Amino acid sequence: MEYHRISFIHNDTEYSFIKAINERLTGYDLISVCRLEVRIYMTEHNMKGHYILTGMAKI
Repeated sequence: MEYHRISFIHNDTEYSFIKAINERLTGYDLISVCRLEVRIYMTEHNMKGHYILTGMAKI
């Protein structure tokens, strides 16, 4: 597992969080998992609507 900082914008506010992600994921699969993690984060924090994925970086 590798830790990634995932950042996104929702309602003009930028959020970021750190998540462990399988190090074997690359390309589209990695992006898909990051988007899934953003949706989970939004659900857990009662956020509704659209978001923009602004970044992800291995830390």
